[in-house]
Amino acid sequence: MSKAGVDEWLVTLNAVLDALPDTVEQQHAERLKIIRDILGLVMVVRQLHR
Repeated sequence: MSKAGVDEWLVTLNAVLDALPDTVEQQHAERLKIIRDILGLVMVVRQLHR
């Protein structure tokens, strides 16, 4: 996968997470926090490697 493809995938994943209904947020708060933390770290590392 190209760098642009990975960036698009990361942005799309972030948008999907932001669009989740509140009920999903409440039921899976800890899991979603972990996913968001990992996503944020991946985005930071990608920025540092440019």
